[in-house]
Amino acid sequence: MIMRNTEETVEKTEGRTTAGVEVAEIGPQAILIKGLTKSYGDFVAVDKIDLEVKAGQLFGFLGPNGAGKSTTIGCLTGLLDPTAGSIRLLGQEFTPDGVELKRRIGVMPEGGALFEQLYAEEFLTFQARMYGLEMQVVRQRVEQLLESLDLPLTRKRIGAFSTGMKKKTAFAAAIIHSPEILFLDEPFESIDPAGVSMMKRWLREFVAQGKTVLLTSHVLETVEKLCDHVAVMVSGRIAWRGELVASAAGKIRLTHNGCSYSGLEELFLELSGEKSQGLNWL
Repeated sequence: MIMRNTEETVEKTEGRTTAGVEVAEIGPQAILIKGLTKSYGDFVAVDKIDLEVKAGQLFGFLGPNGAGKSTTIGCLTGLLDPTAGSIRLLGQEFTPDGVELKRRIGVMPEGGALFEQLYAEEFLTFQARMYGLEMQVVRQRVEQLLESLDLPLTRKRIGAFSTGMKKKTAFAAAIIHSPEILFLDEPFESIDPAGVSMMKRWLREFVAQGKTVLLTSHVLETVEKLCDHVAVMVSGRIAWRGELVASAAGKIRLTHNGCSYSGLEELFLELSGEKSQGLNWL
């Protein structure tokens, strides 16, 4: 039992699709959080949360703006120091200065964290070398990523990229070293449909190998089709957690506190507090 979390079951029409890829059996814990807290003075952004994500899961981490999702990911990846609590990644205790463990994870943070004065090729090469990849491997992976994601080689520096191109570059930087866990904060935002389709296919192939993805997104329809487990965070706490299970009935059904919901959006609005105030001048 995971304390402070509500574990529910979800039935849905489309489960995680692997398109012919043999799916690895769900393994041991990839991420284990106990009592994680992050405070800024008197403001508690993350409030004593407990969460378990197993190896091989594609986990959707949802919540309204300001719920604490990005702060949680910052703590899980060493970008922020937790105020309290413990984090274990891949069976090891994680600390912000744990360099060797950081080599085994990939991070696409909020805002991208790009070196905008560089060309995409230069930035991805730097990222790959930082993770210890040999130059021959680096050249092959950089070339493949630039071509697949339709990123320019030298025509533009990253600072001149569109928002979508910057997001693609940040995604490429997160996966180039083939990590065991991927933390993706709003990975699909502003990216064209072809790019999103390719990224989703790569993520399905990634977890099919027994690796793990934890991603945030406000596009609930995408989460329903892509992820196999979901947690909803509200006001710094885990308000709901469930497994997305394919149903032969062909309908999405979610349950929470004895009530049934027809999809993630309906449940999300219930958990976060639906706002229905209109504008009399619009």
